[in-house]
Amino acid sequence: MDSEELSSLCASLALEEDEKTLSPDLEAGLQAQGERSIDRSLVGCVLSTCPIARDAFIHMIKGVWKKKERFDVKAIGSNKFVFHFLLTADRRRVYSRGPWCFQNKLLMSFCNTPFWIQLHNILVFYMSKTVGSILGNMVGTVQEIECNQDGLCLGTFIRIRAIIDISKPLKRILKVCLGTDKEQVTILLRYEHLPELCFHCGIIGHPLKECPGRGSLQGDIPKLKYGAWIKAPIPPSSETILQSKRRRSSSGPSSLTPPPGSTPL
Repeated sequence: MDSEELSSLCASLALEEDEKTLSPDLEAGLQAQGERSIDRSLVGCVLSTCPIARDAFIHMIKGVWKKKERFDVKAIGSNKFVFHFLLTADRRRVYSRGPWCFQNKLLMSFCNTPFWIQLHNILVFYMSKTVGSILGNMVGTVQEIECNQDGLCLGTFIRIRAIIDISKPLKRILKVCLGTDKEQVTILLRYEHLPELCFHCGIIGHPLKECPGRGSLQGDIPKLKYGAWIKAPIPPSSETILQSKRRRSSSGPSSLTPPPGSTPL
């Protein structure tokens, strides 16, 4: 019996005359103790239209979330799990490093999930942390913006980490007016580590063939609003680039000479 069935059963039951409503005098400290326990826990659901292999999922998650302190995983319903950590810091670290996927299915903690999102088609003089914050908050709640110490976003896009509501269709574009002439510009959104997404409705958790709105797909094949383009390639981190340069320099002489006063990699 899952939590929804249990709640419905409790709501349907009524007390008989010989049953009394008890009002135990619970200590106030018990609530604080429970709140501390909840603060070290996460509840997650693997978004899939089919039941997943519970044992395989638990085994995988314990291997990926290797922590100094032990943590427990327990199934509490169909594709639903509770994760209890001994340290609050471990819980926060796991949540902040998401999103997490199992067999390309998103492990969702409630409806709000953090994603790294790339904002494309922005003019070079708008590539800044300030602009990234303004645009990012049109998508979700911004947690982080990748930029240098001067607040400049170097590269061909602005990269942000934002918490978004995945119960709604993913945003594909932003229409904004930039510059003194207020010219409307279309900003393209691309998501990193994006799991299974329906290209018809834009909801995470089911493929196109299992879309609840697939009845509207009968007959002529409509133009889908989403496509593979929404899944962004993962940009190499600065550490990955550094390691690559070191490997190249150690493999033999380079045709490039570092400028005077610099330290070769």
